[in-house]
Amino acid sequence: MLTIVGGGPGSPGLLTDQAQGALDRADVIFVEADVRTALGERRDWHSKVAAWPDGPVEPSKWDQAVWLVPGTPALYAPVQARLKTLSQDEWAYIRIVSGVARLTAALDQGGWFLPEHEASFRNPDGTVLLESRKGAIHAARPRIPWADVRPLAGRRVILLRSGQRTRRAARWLEDWGAEVELCPVSRLADPDSYDLLDAALRRLERYDWVIFTSAEAADRFFERMQWVGEDIRRLRAKIAVVGPETAVRIRERGLVPELMPDGEYSQEGLAEAFKSTPLRGSLVLFPGGQLNRTFLAEELRGRGALVDELVLYQNQSEPLSLPLHQAIRTESADAILYTASSQVEYLVEQLAPEDRRHLAAIPSFSIGPLTTRTLNHYGIEAAREAPQPSLRLLVELVRDYYKEDSHVSE
Repeated sequence: MLTIVGGGPGSPGLLTDQAQGALDRADVIFVEADVRTALGERRDWHSKVAAWPDGPVEPSKWDQAVWLVPGTPALYAPVQARLKTLSQDEWAYIRIVSGVARLTAALDQGGWFLPEHEASFRNPDGTVLLESRKGAIHAARPRIPWADVRPLAGRRVILLRSGQRTRRAARWLEDWGAEVELCPVSRLADPDSYDLLDAALRRLERYDWVIFTSAEAADRFFERMQWVGEDIRRLRAKIAVVGPETAVRIRERGLVPELMPDGEYSQEGLAEAFKSTPLRGSLVLFPGGQLNRTFLAEELRGRGALVDELVLYQNQSEPLSLPLHQAIRTESADAILYTASSQVEYLVEQLAPEDRRHLAAIPSFSIGPLTTRTLNHYGIEAAREAPQPSLRLLVELVRDYYKEDSHVSE
C-alpha cells in the first residue's frame, strides 16, 4: 500500500490528522525535498525516510509506505505523472490523503479572499486546474491587511536548528508576522556508548559538583538517569550552570543551581564564578556534547579538581536543505538565526565561495559572543548579538531590528 500524503506548506503544525496518522503507521516514508520540514522533530518519522527504489514503483510490494508531497496530492504534478505509469491492478494499492494547498495557506495567511464560486486555479503553464462554472475570475475581493501591521510582516526568517524550544521560538516569530523556516544544519545523536556515563551515574554520590553548559546537556542527563533507574535523590553534588535557560531546566526537576555566572554566560564566565570556590580534591562531573570546549575543564583541573568529561550526545552535520540553499543563493531571507558556533561552521563549510558571499549579505543574528566570533572568522558580520544566550531574546532582536528599519524607511 502506498499512501500519498499532502505535506502542506511544509509546516508540522499544518499537517492534517489523517496525514499524521499515515506517517505514524508507515514502515517507509519517501519525502520530496521541499517538504521535508513537515516532519518537524519527529525522530520516529525521520528514521523511516528512504530514497525511492530503483526501477518502477510497485505499491503492492509495500505494507505501509508513504509518499509525502508538497501542498496536496491533486495539485502536485509529479503525482499524476508517476501514477500514470502504474498498471490498473496497482491502483488498488494507492490511497490519497489530502493536505493544505500552498496557495490556500498563502491566501489565508496573507489576508486575501477570493470571490465565492468565481475563481480559477492554474498551473504555471496556464492550464486550468480548477475553474468555477461561471468561468475564470481573476480579481480578488479587497484584501484585509491583518498581517501587515505586525512588526515582521512579510519577513522570511530562517532558524538553523530544530527541537521543541526552536518551535516555540518559531511561534513567537510567526505571531509577529514572519514566515519561518526550520532548516537544521546539524542534528544531535546518541553517543557511541553510554557505558562511561552509566558508570558515573551508578557512582553519583561520589561527585561534589555537576556542571551543565547547555540546556540540552541538562535535559539528556536527567533523562538518562530516569532511563537507567537512578534516583535523583542520590545527587548530593552541587550544580553549576552556564546561564538562565539551563538553570530553568534544573529547577524544573526540583533542584536549585548553586552557581551561575553574574555576567557573561559562557565557560569563561562560569570559570570566573568558580574562582571563590575551593576545588582542590573535588570530583566534578561535566557531561555534554562531543564538541564541548575544554576551556572550563582545564581551568578547574588547574585549580586541583578531578574532572570527568562525559559525552551525552554527538553534534553532527546535516546536509543543507534545498529551501535553505535557495534562500542563501537568492538572498531571499531577511534573517538567519545562529544559536551555536557549530551551526556557523556546518553551514559555511557546505557552501561554495560564491554562496558564502550571498550568505554574508543576509542579516545574521547571534546568540552570543562565541558565535559572533565564529561568524566574524568567516567574514560575516552579526547584525545583532543577544545580551544573554536566550532564544526569546534572540527572536526579540529580530523583531526590534525590523521595527527600527521600518521607522528609518518611513
